[in-house]
Amino acid sequence: MNTDKRQQDTEIDLLLLLRVLLSKIWIIAIAAVVLGIGAFIFSAFVLTKQYQSTAQMYIISRQNEGTTTYSDLQTSTQLVKDYKVLVTSRPVLEQVIGNLGLDMTTSQLESCITVSSATDSRVLTLAVTSSDPYMSKMIVDSLADVSAERICSVMQLDGANIFEYGNIPTSPASPSVKKYTMIGILLGIVLSSAVIIIIYLVDDTIKTSDDITEYLELSTLALIPIAEEEYDGYGSSKKKTNKNKSKRSA
Repeated sequence: MNTDKRQQDTEIDLLLLLRVLLSKIWIIAIAAVVLGIGAFIFSAFVLTKQYQSTAQMYIISRQNEGTTTYSDLQTSTQLVKDYKVLVTSRPVLEQVIGNLGLDMTTSQLESCITVSSATDSRVLTLAVTSSDPYMSKMIVDSLADVSAERICSVMQLDGANIFEYGNIPTSPASPSVKKYTMIGILLGIVLSSAVIIIIYLVDDTIKTSDDITEYLELSTLALIPIAEEEYDGYGSSKKKTNKNKSKRSA
């Protein structure tokens, strides 16, 4: 019995909270719009736009000259992780910085580089992200050339084929204005709803006779209505004064 009663009370509380939120839906809507507009302005005009350029290379380790066997393909696939490490190794990064005369450290350059490959693929995708689209292309092209030489030297391969050099990006890769705007809208809904619920739960004032019965466990004997003109505390005297003025004027 107690369990059923608790479950029923919980359901009633959830319904009350839902009604409270619905009664304040205009506040939630305003908060969502305001934070959504703020996130849009922040992402579109404040954050620095980042441009990404990508290059791709194909690497195969041959055991026999002139022919590529299934074993070669399997071995190349297993070595893809090693190739990723070599691409972002310190000698490669230092050579790229020296070739382009970049004013950055190897750790800063490494943070701009992403190396990936599809599952069961021997294709390496090199991506460089920076605030300058032309610089992104220059870095990824130099990185591809230096990495190909380094991989062949260290792994003792015949060669690494760069079949796609970087492009000049025309649109920023980040920040995503739509994503930030949606996050702002959702954040406005969540925060405003949380504030409304907290204020409702903290408010322990008694507003109706049902509250007296529920919280004080007392039964109400009668209700005393309050006239509109008496609600502010001086309405009745004001009304009498107006009546006296009308009688004098008559």
